[in-house]
Order: sequence, then C-alpha cells, then structure tokens
Amino acid sequence: SEPKKLFQDIVDGLFKDTGKTIIRTANEIRFNQMGEQLMPYQLSAGEKQILAILLTVLVEDNQPYVFFMDEPEISLHFEWQKQLIGLVLRLNPNIQLIMTTHSPAVVMDGWMDHVTEVNDITIK
Repeated sequence: SEPKKLFQDIVDGLFKDTGKTIIRTANEIRFNQMGEQLMPYQLSAGEKQILAILLTVLVEDNQPYVFFMDEPEISLHFEWQKQLIGLVLRLNPNIQLIMTTHSPAVVMDGWMDHVTEVNDITIK
C-alpha cells in the first residue's frame, strides 16, 4: 500500500547513516544492516522511539485523529527532533498533534506559529 511504502521510505531515510534498511519482502518489521538481519528490539533507543511514533501514525491509515505525544524527543537525535512534526504530517496529513516538549528543536523547523505554551492557557 502507498502509506506503508511511504513509511518504509521515511524509516530508510532516517536510518541511512547507520546502513539499516527495512526488509520490504517481510510481512513484519525487520531490518538489514550490511547483510545481517536485525529485529526492532536490536535498534537503539532513539531508533525504537521514532519507529514507535511513525508506526502509531501509520496504523491510523490517514484517518483524522488527535495524536498526543509526551516528550517525544526523548532519545531522539537532534536532527530527528527537527524533522519529527514534518514526518508525522507527511505520513498522515489528517492528524492533529498535541505534544509536550522541552526541546525547542521539535518546533524549530517552521512550527513556532503553531505552538501554544501552557502559560498562555487560562481556565475560567
């Protein structure tokens, strides 16, 4: 399917520096790294984190929904933090993101106009 291929392309792009690629013939998520097969549990903490986020988005199958993320930047490489929102929206443009973060990198890539800080929210 097109969303699955897009997901695989995104993950392959993120993991390219480590030489890891998704084995696309499998009906489960496995990786190839220099001829060796890897299972998701063998990935780094950051790789597992980005994989879990993107899989969560993928299974919603482009349907509109609200996605809550609490400090998604934990364990993520700085470059991945900057790409996170764009990648999530690329995978599902119908998503609404609500997240907490301590990392300015997450909103650095053109998302500052969409940020509401907790201090700006008032309850009456």
